Amino acid sequence: MDDANEFLALERAIAPFAEGFSVRSGNDGHLSGVYLHRNAGDQEIGVFAGLLIDEAPYPHLTRVATPEAFVMAYVTPLDGSARDELVDDEDGIFQTAHETLMPLASPEPFEFFEDEPGALLRRRRLPEGAARLIDRRLLEFCRGSLALLGQVDLLDTLREYEIE
Repeated sequence: MDDANEFLALERAIAPFAEGFSVRSGNDGHLSGVYLHRNAGDQEIGVFAGLLIDEAPYPHLTRVATPEAFVMAYVTPLDGSARDELVDDEDGIFQTAHETLMPLASPEPFEFFEDEPGALLRRRRLPEGAARLIDRRLLEFCRGSLALLGQVDLLDTLREYEIE
């Protein structure tokens, strides 16, 4: 199966969460999957669902065993006004979501990285042979992770946030 069909399978699986976002699929050699995003100027906010296939750009992650299932909420750039409000603010949605999700998202907790573009992420090591965007275990992990982000209002906040 080619990349386009694999991206389509993941896009369909996470379609219930895509309303209000633009959808972009791709493989940059580090991540392979689907972005649900919004942007204005140089700022972009959104979530990524898919695979971490090369950990080199993510030295802050520990215990990486690529490929891993990967769901990441992000805000770029690090010095943007959206980041100040959503991530850096002590009462920002990213920190609030992380605190709320810690007891809910076990055994794969959401990790919070205040100084990284992917500020909130959840990952799972996949069993041998499951590292494909069409594998049902990956699709279930992505859907479940996005559902958790929806439960703590992070997805709605990203949909509605006025990017300047």
